[in-house]
Amino acid sequence: MRHVLPRHVTHLFHLEAGRPAVQAGLRAALALGVPLLVSALLHRPAAAWSGMAGLFVTLVDRGGPYRSRALAMGALTLLGALGGLISAIPSPLWVDVALTCCWVTACGFARCYGDTAGVVGILLANLFVVSLALPAHGFAGALAQAAFFVLGGAWAMVLALVLWPLRPYLPIRRVIARCYRELAGYATAVSRWPPEGVKPPSWTRESALRSAAIRQALEAARAALGAIRRRSQEQSGRGEHLLVLLEAADALFLRLTAFAEALDAAPHEARFLAIRAEAQGALAAFAADAQRLAVVLEEGVVPEPEGGAWDAERVAQALRAREESGPMTESERAHGQHLVALLERLREYVAVALDVATRLTRAEPLPERAALPFARRRIAGPSWLTPLRDNLSPESVIFRHALRLGLTAAVATGLCEWLGLNHWYWVTITVIVILQPYSGLTLQKGLQRLAGTLVGCALAAGLAYTVHDRVGLLAAVVCLIAVSVSLRPLNFTAYQVLLAPALVLLAEIQTGDWRLAGVRLVNTLFGGALALVSMRLLWPSPEHQRFPERVARVLRADRDYLRQVSSPRPAQGEVSLREARRRVGLALLAAEDSFQRLLGEWHGPPEQLEPAMALLTYARRFGAAVTALAARRDWHSDADLAPLTRYASGALEDLAESLEDRREPRPLPPAHAPPEGTDALSRTQEERLVRQLSVLHRAVERVPPSLMAPGEGLRSARA
Repeated sequence: MRHVLPRHVTHLFHLEAGRPAVQAGLRAALALGVPLLVSALLHRPAAAWSGMAGLFVTLVDRGGPYRSRALAMGALTLLGALGGLISAIPSPLWVDVALTCCWVTACGFARCYGDTAGVVGILLANLFVVSLALPAHGFAGALAQAAFFVLGGAWAMVLALVLWPLRPYLPIRRVIARCYRELAGYATAVSRWPPEGVKPPSWTRESALRSAAIRQALEAARAALGAIRRRSQEQSGRGEHLLVLLEAADALFLRLTAFAEALDAAPHEARFLAIRAEAQGALAAFAADAQRLAVVLEEGVVPEPEGGAWDAERVAQALRAREESGPMTESERAHGQHLVALLERLREYVAVALDVATRLTRAEPLPERAALPFARRRIAGPSWLTPLRDNLSPESVIFRHALRLGLTAAVATGLCEWLGLNHWYWVTITVIVILQPYSGLTLQKGLQRLAGTLVGCALAAGLAYTVHDRVGLLAAVVCLIAVSVSLRPLNFTAYQVLLAPALVLLAEIQTGDWRLAGVRLVNTLFGGALALVSMRLLWPSPEHQRFPERVARVLRADRDYLRQVSSPRPAQGEVSLREARRRVGLALLAAEDSFQRLLGEWHGPPEQLEPAMALLTYARRFGAAVTALAARRDWHSDADLAPLTRYASGALEDLAESLEDRREPRPLPPAHAPPEGTDALSRTQEERLVRQLSVLHRAVERVPPSLMAPGEGLRSARA
């Protein structure tokens, strides 16, 4: 615990990059404030449910495609009304416990459909518990409560989707613009390497972060564009433009990764310095074009033509000048020509992307398909049954989390009702909010909830003591909601600190009980304790048990990627290659997320995690080396990679199996040597790939037993 707690406390004060979501805060304030004002004017306390519905439905609006937002908000409105209708009818204790268990379990399982569905599930569970704790007077009262909830949800939807300025494709344009900004940042970082070609010491970590950010941006754009394009069979003009821009960003990512690898592998001698400098200058110009693309997509402004457009000619001239100055080695010539070829591809793709972005802004049709350097393809989404099939298993983390959440919420409800606790639903809500699929995240959420409640309740008590006017308190609630929602993207603890007094004051206004701040604090502590005990006792699944399997998936994805690169190119070779590379990126993201969760619950010495970090680093670098081979094969496809592929595939499979079986890997066979007559560039690339494989093998050998032994890791680390 001495290693874990400081990390979580530090996280409480961590500020994310970005700006406050001011518009979201104002929408939330209006969604809550207008129904509350109407309720006060009509003297109908039940109408306050409209305000709660407005707030919760606004909180589920995370932006994105119009249809996805409408579906999420509509689902919360209708299911919230249904759950409220069921739970608001007075019932015996055993019925309350059974209903809570079933409803909350189903809400927890919604997480398998993604983050937005998970948020909808948590809010529905909270609404159900509140309705259960505040039963209506008979069926007619429950029906009126449900009707007010629908009205509040409809008001929030009208506010967010109709009255607020809306451009359905703008969120997707911004997501794709983020792809180009991330690409520009990566290119800028490479262009600033020292002239001697020695990478900065921080580049390994920076490269991992930038590559992960690009892959995340590409996947977010893919999901958003897929949601828009699946709403009808026909292809819209703007959707076609955006799809081409997304495909161009993906293709640029491949070439940019290959360029960084090529520059790192290129000769570092002084006589090659001018070629490196010209190549890095061209890359800086590429970064400027990528930034221009992002501006076009975000602001819809057609860029002015710029003189002196960059290309590979200056690098080619520097290469010819080097050849004229004296004898040139085979390695210098091969690496120089490789850099020229990569820059030509980068220039070709970025020119097409700028043209398509300009056509999108001017509402002009795309050129003929034959003029595009890559094929456009339809993005198909998985069946809605797929997540159910994938997670209806005791081995699924989400399945176990849903059961744990439902059972703990049911226990909290039954225990608190039986004890007759004042405002007992705060205990169950705390359980629902704190419990996460992973123990490290549960502790982090618990600390955030406790810190927010502590400070928030003190603030609520102060406001209740100084402001006794009902209208003044309502105004304070609305202001607190606006500020808290605005700060949510920057710091979740600040969001909790300001949301807690708003909810306490809202409850005090309805009940007239001005001592509820202390009650909420006690109930929050009780709920947090229940959540932590539940996480410890009900199907605990430490992250160290999952991390080796995650890394094994990365190694197998690397293997499949190499096989795809080395195979003869069929008609769909480019698409298959991109999908194989995408699977590597997704597997790496999952493994790195697992490692971050492992950090949150690791109790052993920090230095024991160094081999795990090396595994992630060199699994990524192995994928980058394969990408360099893939880019090389674009214009030099006669190289025979079959021997290298057989050697690396067998080694990677053994490493993956050793991680899964928690055993030492077999010794590596003698290093693969490129066949006689292999050109200098191919030889360098193959040797780099073999070196990455050797480092991966040593990292697996050094993984400590506390990380490899199933069920033993955290206990042995504590010992």
